[in-house]
Formats: sequence, C-alpha cells, structure tokens
Amino acid sequence: MSKKITLIDDTRVRAKSLEHQLIKSLPEQWITGIRALARGANTPVVHPSRRVYITEDQRAWFVRLREFADRHGDAFRWAMPDADICKKAKELARSVTDFATMWPEQLTEAERLDVVLMVCSSCGVEPPKSLSVTGAIARGESDVWWRRVLRKKIARVVEHGAIKLGVVTRNGGGYASDDAVTRRRDQLKRNAEMLEKSLLKNEAGQVFKLSSLAKSSTSNPAVRGDELMTRIRGCEEYASVNGHVGTFWALTTPSRFHAVLVGGKTAAAKARPNPKYDGVSSPRDAQLWLRTQWARARAELAREGVEVYGFRVAEPHHDGTPHWHAMLWFKTQLAMHQGMSIIAARWLEDEGREPGAHDHRVNCKLITENGAAAYMAKYVAKNIGHYGLAESLDTLDGLEAAVWAGDVQGWQRVDAWAATWGIRQFQAIGQPSVSVWREMRRVTRDQVDECRVMHGERAPQQIHAAVHRIGDLMADWARFMALMGGACLPRADYVLRLAKRVNDSVNGYGEALVKKTVVGVVTYGGKWLISRRQAWARVVNVPVSSPAECAALAAPWSGFNNCTARLTGRMRAALLGLDRPNLVGFRP
Repeated sequence: MSKKITLIDDTRVRAKSLEHQLIKSLPEQWITGIRALARGANTPVVHPSRRVYITEDQRAWFVRLREFADRHGDAFRWAMPDADICKKAKELARSVTDFATMWPEQLTEAERLDVVLMVCSSCGVEPPKSLSVTGAIARGESDVWWRRVLRKKIARVVEHGAIKLGVVTRNGGGYASDDAVTRRRDQLKRNAEMLEKSLLKNEAGQVFKLSSLAKSSTSNPAVRGDELMTRIRGCEEYASVNGHVGTFWALTTPSRFHAVLVGGKTAAAKARPNPKYDGVSSPRDAQLWLRTQWARARAELAREGVEVYGFRVAEPHHDGTPHWHAMLWFKTQLAMHQGMSIIAARWLEDEGREPGAHDHRVNCKLITENGAAAYMAKYVAKNIGHYGLAESLDTLDGLEAAVWAGDVQGWQRVDAWAATWGIRQFQAIGQPSVSVWREMRRVTRDQVDECRVMHGERAPQQIHAAVHRIGDLMADWARFMALMGGACLPRADYVLRLAKRVNDSVNGYGEALVKKTVVGVVTYGGKWLISRRQAWARVVNVPVSSPAECAALAAPWSGFNNCTARLTGRMRAALLGLDRPNLVGFRP
C-alpha cells in the first residue's frame, strides 16, 4: 500500500501516497481497522473511470472506504480533538448570529429559528430542545450550547466508527475505545479543575471549595458504591423477612446489535466480525431496545397484577453492546412463574427464532440464600470501580471471558462507555424513593420528635432512626422499606414524599421556568419536615494560595450544628418561605 498513484494528464502532478493521505484524515485508532478491510494482491490496475494507475490494495481501500463512508460518513467529517471542537462551536454560534444580521431588514423570530434549524441540519445535530422560540435562538447563538452538543455527537460518531471497524473488542481493550477513555479522562479533568477553582460561601460565612463538597455526595464513587450496597443488602433482607422469591436475570439483545463476536470459548480465541450485524445499530440503539422491551414487560406485569421489585444494572459486552443483569423479587412462586413467562415472551418477540435466542437472550436463575448482595457487588465494582477489581469479566452467551483492558482499569472503560452513550448504569425497581432516604438523613431529630408529640405521627421518627447509623447499628434500608409502606406502591401512597418549593426562575437562555426545589419531606398527615440546607453563594476574588489555606477557612459542619434554624434564630417557616402562597407540597 506504499506505492504512489501515477496520474497521466496534461499537467504533471506529484502524487502522494494514498495511505499517507488517509492517515492524516482518519482517527488514529481507526487505521488498523481500515487496513483490515482491504486485503488484496499488490498488482497494478487501471481505474476504469479515470486514467489513474493504482494497486489492487489501493483499489480495495477505495471500495471499502466508500462503502464505510456511505454508512457512516459523519465519522470522516467530525473526527477532531477537543480544541478543534471548541473552535468549531464558536464558529457555528457566530455563523448563526452573522447570518441573522446580514439582511437589510431584521429577521422575524420564525426566520431566525429557521437559521438555527438550518445550521443544525447542516451539522447533523438535533435542533435545540427549548421551551420557546427565543430560547432555541439563544441556544443556537451560544458557543456553550454548541460545544456541548458537538462533544456528544463527535464522541458517539467516532466511537461508533471504531466499533464497526472492530477496534472495540475483548482483544484490543473492550467496552470502549482508547479514544473514548481519553475523552472521558479529559472531561473528568475539566470538571475537577472547575470544582477546584469554585469557592462557595454559606449563610454562616463558611467558605468551601466545591470539590470538597462534591466528595461527600454520591458523585464520589466510594459514596455511591456504599449507598448502592446498603440498598441492595437491605432489599435482600426485606425479601427474606417477607418470604419473597428472588431471581437473577441476564437479558441481552438480538444478534443484529452485536458488531463483533467473541470467536470462541478459550482465552486465546480472537474476536471476529458478526455476519448478522445490521451495520447501523449503536450501543445507544441497543439500550433503547432493552428499555422498550422492559417497558412492555412491566406494563403486562401490571395488567396481570404481578408485583416485582429489585435492581437492574446495564453493562457492556466486550464490543460495547449493552446487556442487563437484574435482581428481581416476586411475592409468590406463582407470581414468579408468571413474571418469567411474561419477560421471556417480550424478549423473544423480536427475532426469537434466531439460533441461540432461547438459550442466551433471557437467562433466569433463583437466588440462593444471602447470594444477592454478593452477586451485585461484582457489578457495582465493575461499573463504578468501588472495590477495584483487578480484572474485569464480561459474560456473553453464557461465557465468562476475561477482557484485556490495556493500561486502564476495566471499570474506567465501563465508565467511559456509559458516559459516551448516555446509558444509565443502575436503576431501582419498585422501591421507595432514595431521594426521601437522603432527605431524611438531613432532617433534624427535633423535627421528627415534634411530629410525634404534637401531631401523633410515629413513622417519621422511626424512619429517621432507620436511615441513620446509631452506635453499632448501621443505616437499614430493609427497615426503611417496611416503614415506608413496603415495595411496589405508587409514590403517592408511601408514608413520606418529597416536599418541593415552587419558584419562578429564568435560565441562561432567557426562558421563564417554574423551578421545584426539594426542601425536605411531607408526612402522610401533611406535616413538612425541612432538611438541613443553607443558602450558598459563589465567592468572587477570594485569594487562596493553597488548598490548605482554603481548608483552614472552616471545618465541615456536624450533623447537629448544621441547622439553619439554630444559626439564624428565625422560624423555619419564615426562613424557607412556608408562609408564602407559592410554597406547596408536591407529590412526585
């Protein structure tokens, strides 16, 4: 492929190597995949439509690339580094503004919106999702909006091309490409730098870095993993106490969604292209298929009166195609058999007769005693890295195959995969709201005591004890579920619901919004329990020479003294606007 093209024309033209031209225009990680597309004899031939002498290999390049470009041409156009994305975003925003102002007469709002839609169409991105025409125009003229949509589009386009070319496989670093991992690292680095530079001051005058506040939230993988395992263990304990029947599920997609097959049942087996792959489906399409089938199954379960609760986790096969693992409990053996029949029917209604569908598309096993938490711990570790497994494992067609992750840990590849394709990794099913759990951890003890003494409601006090660690007693999700009313209830029927204050606000694009801010919980009797919250403001021009100096400004508040009512001396109702007409209870 290193021979040059010779052009026979009136003017002699110095030709460059075709391979060199392609390497300059394609993402680096694609080159191996592109070369694998073209295998041929190195004999010169004449291109039939031009007077051009090329080798057989070079002609194969032309044919394969043209076929690939027809299916996925955007990948050639949009493969660019983040610096170029930011530059392109500014150019597009400026082009929208310039085009709208170049006319002798001012354009109407409808015409300016057409300009935005035209530019979006030329770039192949979805038009702005806006509440108003004015908001859509403002987004089209904002380089911040363009930067966000271009990053998402380019990440998915380039990653999809890598999957089609066989770059994302168990042998070459599975789940996500090296480029996807790099993009995710760069994104996390940008976020960390922003958090590190942002200083916030609360109403008590204490100043914190936003990065230090984020470490105590569920954005921290360690905190997120701990909370997930607490809920999973509690769910299992609740089911055990009530005699419910537990099941493990593995749910996959039809063959047309898989670009690459494992290639064998040994560790040395090489991945190979899947001849049944439809050539267009992405991991995002596969996830939408799984979500659609689950929605249909849940609707039928509800019609048949079958109640189910538990967790499901989405994770990638080695080639990035998602599949689900689920831990589901049914209240009776009969309900379990009905559920198995309904879910299997929904998963097999699409190409259910293809080879292997009945054996591998749906796999269901009974949960052994105390096996659920151990089963799910593996997926918590693999998806968010909480337990730092040294080796990632991927299950495909009943095969437990080691995936070579390269120089990065497997969970980092999974994280990059989920971020690239916008896939929600964990989802609770049929359980009380975890937001209520988190809000009750912020509610002060004096409020629940007052609720019991003054209003005769014991449940808030009991739930408050369940969500906190007291001495050697850990927070108890099983008890929380029981006190909230159990599993599989409508949100409005649970003992506690979220309390939200309604405010009018304006977003960054000038659109008026009705903002509902969580301020605590509402009891079944209508009593509001306000969670500990402070008013925060960004600190501008506060000199901080080192992280130690920032940390010395204030120590974190404890669970007792972090109470705005005690700090200000004002009534909670006045502080939070409970006496205002726009403050209403909200039932999710």
